[in-house]
Parts: sequence; structure tokens; C-alpha cells
Amino acid sequence: MPLYYFDIETTGVEPGINMVVTIQYARLSRDLEPESDLTILKVWEFGSERDLIKFFLEESKFFEDPFLFVPVGVNLLYDMIFLYKRARLYRLVSRPLADILRDKAFIDLKPILVMLNNCEFRGYNRFIDMHMTTKTRGQDIPVLYAKGEYGGIVEYVKDEYQATLKVLKQVKELLAKHASLLGA
Repeated sequence: MPLYYFDIETTGVEPGINMVVTIQYARLSRDLEPESDLTILKVWEFGSERDLIKFFLEESKFFEDPFLFVPVGVNLLYDMIFLYKRARLYRLVSRPLADILRDKAFIDLKPILVMLNNCEFRGYNRFIDMHMTTKTRGQDIPVLYAKGEYGGIVEYVKDEYQATLKVLKQVKELLAKHASLLGA
């Protein structure tokens, strides 16, 4: 079961009107160490969102095989639903979303981060943010894209990747340390 760090950046939160601007991924070992460089697919290099999504789906078989590309990241349901809806718009996927979500293997840090955040949803991402070195945040991506400041987007994507890897490793170590309490 190949694990991949996975994330997307978009021009907003509504897949009916906003678009995917980057898709980023890197193969991870079971120890959550990178086994490949971070790949960043950029809409401005593909010429269209349709071509970007089509390339990614053909390369990864993301919606075809639930175990061929197992995403690891934060708030993956949002990313997968957004990507699905945009792919569906271009008729690049035909399976129903409910079937894909039922079958798709993925490891999402969001529920764990919410629990570590005293079961509060607001602010759960602070665990990632504390490791970020750039001042850019996810909500800045639409503005950067509109201004054509693509370098800022790429810098943010790389920084978020490194920050997420740090938190993934910390959470894995924390859970391993306390697994015996649960009888594992």
C-alpha cells in the first residue's frame, strides 16, 4: 500500500466556482520518510485545470484503485471531494463520489489534530502552522494566483509539505509511545 503525502491548493473553497491550482504529492515510507521528491503539478504550466487534473488522475489512478495511491495529509476529505467535483466537471471520473469515499484508503491527520486541540475544530491547524517558515497562508493562495505570483504559491506548498511531515512524525511517535495503553 504506497503512502503519499497529498495536498491541493485552490482559488477558494467552493468546487462549483473555484479551481485547483496545484496538486502536490511525494511518496512516503511506512516511517513517513520521503521516498521521492515533492512533485508539484501547477495549472499555469499545464495551461488548463482540466489538463492538470487529467494528468494527475492518469498518473496516480487516484479514483480508480483505492490502494494504489494512499493519500496522507490534513483535511483530506475536503481535498478529495474538491478534486472529485472538479474532475467530474470535466468528465474525467464517472464513479459516484460515495463509492469512491467508501473504498478509498487514506490517512487524515485532521481528526487527530482536533483531538490534540482539546476537541476544538477552530485552530486545529496551529500544529502545522507552528512549523511553517513562510508568512503565506492557505487563504493567500487565491490572491497570489490572481496576481500571477506563482513563486509565492510554490514557496508555500514546499513549506507546508515540510511542516506537515514534521507533525506526521511527531503524531506517529506520540501514538506509538501510547499504543500500549490501548492494549496494542
